[in-house]
Amino acid sequence: MIKTLKRIPLVFLIAIMACSNSGDNGKDKVEEQEQAQEQGEKKGQGEERDKEDGIDGLQPTFLADQDPKPDDKKWIKVEGVSDEFNDSELDLTKWSPTPEFIWNGQDRGWYGGSRSLFEADNVSVGNGFLRIEGEKFDSPKYSPKDNTDTPPQRRYGGAYVYGKTLAEPGYYIEARMRASKTAMSAAFWLKTETKPCGENLNDGENLEIDIQECVGVFTGELGDEWTKDDWAVNANWDRIFHYNTHRHNSPCNNIGDRQTKGGKANFDKKNSDEFHIYAAYWHADGSKIDFYIDGELEKSITPVIPFKGALRLIMSSNFYDWIEETSAEDMGFNRPLEDRYTQFDWVRVWQLEDL
Repeated sequence: MIKTLKRIPLVFLIAIMACSNSGDNGKDKVEEQEQAQEQGEKKGQGEERDKEDGIDGLQPTFLADQDPKPDDKKWIKVEGVSDEFNDSELDLTKWSPTPEFIWNGQDRGWYGGSRSLFEADNVSVGNGFLRIEGEKFDSPKYSPKDNTDTPPQRRYGGAYVYGKTLAEPGYYIEARMRASKTAMSAAFWLKTETKPCGENLNDGENLEIDIQECVGVFTGELGDEWTKDDWAVNANWDRIFHYNTHRHNSPCNNIGDRQTKGGKANFDKKNSDEFHIYAAYWHADGSKIDFYIDGELEKSITPVIPFKGALRLIMSSNFYDWIEETSAEDMGFNRPLEDRYTQFDWVRVWQLEDL
């Protein structure tokens, strides 16, 4: 009897532990199912948007007879610089939400135009989008690199998100994006890393490919100091597809003025009213860059020199130095938060491989 009595609590203990573990396992399974359902819903949102736009999602976006792929090749997604933005947070293994770039103990990051400041807290991921908030500060701020002996001048907040894996010649690079309803820019571009020119991957050149740059609200051009003409007004910067290749001056090339080749086209609606797919095919030898809008070739550009070295892929929202400042109301900064987001639905990068 004594032995039996001593065993009874043990049996109950085992039973209780089993029930407890079963409950924990059940709870874990419910949580896993809820997480899977949430991820499925987010993925479904992106897939549903693709379906609405007639996009495959498993291949680059091209209209009929627009795909430059040779018959003996196939497109393969480059996962390191592609993202559907279906998680609840930015994937920090792929992207940096701040321009800070420490090289040999020095921050070589660019923190925005003279009146703008790139800040990581303006970057978020939600509802299947990468979102960059545009804001007007209550009072001006300094960047980490500004001279604090003079008054701060940065009055507008945006952000600069760059890929930790560099993009290479031969890639087809595309993003579905929409500008905010503010005077902030919406930009999808590539740039030489901010290393000293003698240590970069572009033979000392400072190169840039602008796949798209625009503003959400165009308030006017800031005099003639920067442009010497009315190109910004005439170009309708709030409903534009604007693409460029730039060869910037550097201590390693001493070319003087920037050398640019690019182009533009205008939409019927504003950049803030609808999403478009902006893309560029960067030819493998660097001799040509083809710019696409919604799967259709817009123009092929031959840069002033071949763009042969790897470049950083960037999504950003800036307050351009040439934009005229008006009231916060007119510039869209009093609008609801959702309207002040520059949004990227996805970024997809592809390369060709043999069949």
